Amino acid sequence: MTPEITVVIPAYNASQYITETIQSVLQQTFTNWELIVVNDGSTDNTEDIVKRFSDDTRIKLISQKNGGVSAARNNGIRVAAGKYIAFLDADDYLLPGDLQVKYDVLSKNSLIDFVYSDVIHCDDKMNDRFIQKGVEAGELFREALLWQKEVIPTLPSNVVVKKSILKGDLLFDENLSNCADRYMKIMLAMNATGAYIPQALVKYRDSPGSMSKKIQLLEHDEEYIAKMIIEKNIVPAGSFRRKVIANMYFTVSGSWYKDAHKPMHAIKYALKALFIYPPTIFRLLGKTGSFLGTK
Repeated sequence: MTPEITVVIPAYNASQYITETIQSVLQQTFTNWELIVVNDGSTDNTEDIVKRFSDDTRIKLISQKNGGVSAARNNGIRVAAGKYIAFLDADDYLLPGDLQVKYDVLSKNSLIDFVYSDVIHCDDKMNDRFIQKGVEAGELFREALLWQKEVIPTLPSNVVVKKSILKGDLLFDENLSNCADRYMKIMLAMNATGAYIPQALVKYRDSPGSMSKKIQLLEHDEEYIAKMIIEKNIVPAGSFRRKVIANMYFTVSGSWYKDAHKPMHAIKYALKALFIYPPTIFRLLGKTGSFLGTK
């Protein structure tokens, strides 16, 4: 039987959590799915763990040389047999009704290209911390560009999308790592029709890692996205484009300051934001007051 949904999991050295992630797919109330795990050159026993599930013919393993998470997702898309693609990171978890609820929305309205829901943020032990809500589809494009609030929480583990639209700009950009999902939000909002489900259906695991390394990737990716916004004319030249790019630099500045505790890096990006869009000063003053305890 041809699957209706293909779940794509990119996996790099994911042995610590991938068993639980695969089990969350096995526990779905919707059963007409296939699961493609793309082993992205792991050096641990990720591949061996996935092979333990080989008795279920719906679960397939693809192994590739390490090419990054975007390349792994795109490889999974290329071989997927499903009408719809669900993305899932190797350390996250789908609640049992996730695929059914999202399939119902997609299958009953041919005008909808993708769906997304709220997400439960968890610690590394999968203890619930808080629910992160999305925004209505009509707000997606503007809010995804401004990046002042989350619009599609945890896109790589939340969105179910028609496979037929996943081509060209609606594949994951392989020049990006940490921010590939944010750029995909912009591309989906720009080129497709989404629907928001105000219900928490996914659990996101906040895994520990090197904060400085994460912010270095953020820095690279945001510089690249700013370049694409200009080169592809995603936002026409003018005040709004300058505000969008300044917000990106402002976010990088804040991450260097608050998360990595590197003030000189923070100052560099704060100045870039102010140069591009001087009204950013009001956001900067507000944040400075928060850091100093006066807000």
